[in-house]
Amino acid sequence: MSDLHIDMYMGVFLDELSEQLLLLDKSLLDLEENGSNPETMQTIFRIAHTLKGSSAAMGFDKLKALMHNLENIFDHLRNDRIQVSTGLMNVFFQSVDYIKQQRELFLQGVYEEQSVDQLIRILEQTSRAETTVIPQLEALAHTEIPNTPVEQYLTSVRITIEPEAVMKVVRATLVLHELQTLGTVLSAQPAFTETSQDEELAGPILFILTTNEECRTIQERMHRISQLSDVIVSPLTTSQPSPQAEEQVRPPAAAEADSSGKLPAKPAASAPREAASVSHTVRVDVHRLEHLINLVGELLIDNTRLVEVKKRLQEKYRQDPDIQLLEDITHHLGKTVSNMRDGMMKTRMIPIEQLFSRFPRLIRDLSQTANKEIALTIEGKETELDRTLIEEISDPLIHIIRNAADHGLESPDDREAAGKPRKGHIHMMAAHEENSIVITVKDDGRGIDPERIRKKAVDKGFISEEESLQMTEKEVISLIFHSGMSTAEQVTELSGRGVGMDIVRSHIEKLNGLIAIDTAIGRGTTITLKLPLTLAIIRSLLVRQEQRTIAVPLSNIIEIFRYGEQEIQTLHGQEICHVRGEILPLLRLNDLLSPGQSGQLEKSKVKQSILMIGMADKRVCLVVDQLIANQEIVIKSLDDIVGQVPFIAGTTILGDGLVALILDVNAIMQKSTSAHLRFGTKERAMKGKHTMKKELVTIRLDAQWYGFQLDHVQEILAIPPITKVAGAKPHVLGIIQIREELLFVYDLRIRMGLSTNPSSRYSRVLIVHDGEQSIGIAVDSVTEILTVYEHELDEDIAQNKASLSMIRSIYKKDERLIQVFDRESLLLKLR
Repeated sequence: MSDLHIDMYMGVFLDELSEQLLLLDKSLLDLEENGSNPETMQTIFRIAHTLKGSSAAMGFDKLKALMHNLENIFDHLRNDRIQVSTGLMNVFFQSVDYIKQQRELFLQGVYEEQSVDQLIRILEQTSRAETTVIPQLEALAHTEIPNTPVEQYLTSVRITIEPEAVMKVVRATLVLHELQTLGTVLSAQPAFTETSQDEELAGPILFILTTNEECRTIQERMHRISQLSDVIVSPLTTSQPSPQAEEQVRPPAAAEADSSGKLPAKPAASAPREAASVSHTVRVDVHRLEHLINLVGELLIDNTRLVEVKKRLQEKYRQDPDIQLLEDITHHLGKTVSNMRDGMMKTRMIPIEQLFSRFPRLIRDLSQTANKEIALTIEGKETELDRTLIEEISDPLIHIIRNAADHGLESPDDREAAGKPRKGHIHMMAAHEENSIVITVKDDGRGIDPERIRKKAVDKGFISEEESLQMTEKEVISLIFHSGMSTAEQVTELSGRGVGMDIVRSHIEKLNGLIAIDTAIGRGTTITLKLPLTLAIIRSLLVRQEQRTIAVPLSNIIEIFRYGEQEIQTLHGQEICHVRGEILPLLRLNDLLSPGQSGQLEKSKVKQSILMIGMADKRVCLVVDQLIANQEIVIKSLDDIVGQVPFIAGTTILGDGLVALILDVNAIMQKSTSAHLRFGTKERAMKGKHTMKKELVTIRLDAQWYGFQLDHVQEILAIPPITKVAGAKPHVLGIIQIREELLFVYDLRIRMGLSTNPSSRYSRVLIVHDGEQSIGIAVDSVTEILTVYEHELDEDIAQNKASLSMIRSIYKKDERLIQVFDRESLLLKLR
């Protein structure tokens, strides 16, 4: 074939080659695991035959010769002439690897075929070693490869077994086996097995096969089988075969039957056939598709701008009747553009099965290399993901699986000694979660030992001995992402060189993804990847920073809160903030985007807007001037002329036509890591105080705030019917019945000497338990369930509890002083 024709058809050939290779890998793994079965062997043989024909059509003779030899061996397997073995499967997979390597060369524009003579000799030797059939069949498997492919014909064979014949199923099976020696049987109608009943085969049986034999040859072979009353063999073409053609291949008995006046059997074309399933698909060049998606992005931007203009016109010309028409048009256009965007984005989405289907073969090779027994289960193969992301996450997933096989899973003997099955298990799962996809890789191996990680990190000089002792278990485990970290005792083909997990994290974070590790010694490890569904259009939070509008990806925003400037502290020259017991670095967006230009802000009582952003297990607090709104944005890459701008990942165009900058969260995380806080003993003690928390049920009496520990409060009820008790003290309101239990209810205000207030719809009764019995305490209202931390405790009052009567401690919270009741003292005074 000329170079021009090769260029014209190479794309189609490579697409078909990719699809067939994926299917061949899967089918060979099924063959190795479950043994030979007709369906699997038919699939494998069909793939080999298809690839042989397409390779010959493209002029790739070495590929054609390889597939021809494979086809011969598959034919022996299909007809039970040879048996499946590990050695044979290794040869098959070596052949598949050669085809994959050759495909990569074709993709690079190198159309010269690599030498395959050695592999063909191995195939021939394997066939001779494994074949245990008559010499004629063995010789057939090693015939010289022809220069041109043998043409195959689609042929129908219609038989009828004599009505008085016994064991009709046996006769039909003999016909099937005979036809399989002549070609590839595609279908049999009606379908039958060796367990079928003779009554099911009382009528005609139609076989469809591909063969290079002539119809007369097939006819003669059918005559060798006795008790067949009618045999009709005809080629299948786009038109009905002529009666003359059928007559030529009918047996003499059938012709005699016609001349004697018997009705002939129905022609093959009249037999019931299923409607062909047509795949209504079309292949589209990726660059053309990307261009269309970019145009849809431009439409989305212009639609947003149109909505902004419509709002301004509505305010200016409220009475104009055309304004309502403009409203209808913009609304309909918005829906259309939104649907178009969703439709175009779906064209980028492909099932993750195309990625996951590579891993069974990988696991098979890893199990042999590591000398381990490994089972792989996959869930969520139908989950769809942007095709660009599928290409990007392939290498990280391979790293994770290789680590699970080498580091995670124990040897079969070690697993057996630990009471586990000898075969280790790796489980992969993909699922959608809101606007993200979550991929988990879980193994049931030995787990990650934090002490071993700690020791390796100290030995390699990543951290000091003192720092290692101050780190939490989670922080220690995260050290496996450090470049050069490896716990392997020796370098193997799989691991031990200290590369892998650091590459995984950096790769995932570049995709605006998160990675997390959950592990337990002796039970296994789960690695979770969370990725955006697409990289083209994302949801973001727009914030104002001086005169600039910044878009922050919502997938990286953990929390939004407000913080007073006076609450911001400094540790080792780094500003920090406390969030639910965690000490986090605090960065200011002004300092990041305009270093050296924003002076030190005076601390005021105005609370600042804080974004807690994160990737993987890292968290940073970011101070911004103003929050604007959530909005979908189309990502525009920075032009090469602009170059790399620190902390900016790209740009987008807003509805008002102005350009907004997209924040590079990954770069911010790297900056925060470079300035990572190494806590000493004092700082660790401070962090410990920030992690000790209490939950309070808070109430307000007059202008003061009070609280009960949440674990002391059993229930919070609206005021139930209260029965007065004669002669009771003024602060005893009476008795209530709760689930057949009678409880005294006390008025807290009266007992504390405060003025009485009538009950309202906000009044509540707190059921407080002291370990022996419960009582009810009536309060004006319950304000909230509040979390307080030990660092918010007033130390002076805590050390002088003797001066308190009913109060156990006082916490400072958001400029409030919350007095927490001492349960024992309070109940003693109430009673």
